[in-house]
Amino acid sequence: MAVLKRKKRGGSEIPTSATSDISFLLIVFFIVMPMKKDEIGLSMLLPGKKTEQTTVRVKQSHVLTVKVRANNSVTIADNPVTLSMIEGLIRERLVAEPKTVVIVETHPDADYGMMIACLDEIRKSEAGKVSLKTTGM
Repeated sequence: MAVLKRKKRGGSEIPTSATSDISFLLIVFFIVMPMKKDEIGLSMLLPGKKTEQTTVRVKQSHVLTVKVRANNSVTIADNPVTLSMIEGLIRERLVAEPKTVVIVETHPDADYGMMIACLDEIRKSEAGKVSLKTTGM
């Protein structure tokens, strides 16, 4: 009588030969992605160190202030407006004065989403110069 021997099965190891390749590709991906220029959205100079190069003098007649108040109401030039009115009002102002700088002044207690909604409307109006400002308490 012939004795049948059982074949030994391979261990339950996970092949790791491609791990270094995958990790290298992930490193390259995360290094290169931030270098891609974002084509969507507003280009802004965010607050930082004040230097003489970043300080720009603008005539008061060229400034349009959009204020987001603590109660989330929005005003343009101290006149109450709705979100849907912002784009049209800014477009009208840009036609009359192409050098207009839009300042978004947000109260610290205002809803962050309301400020973003205002910035979205400003982006739709194609305003080229936008500045962010927070008001005091």
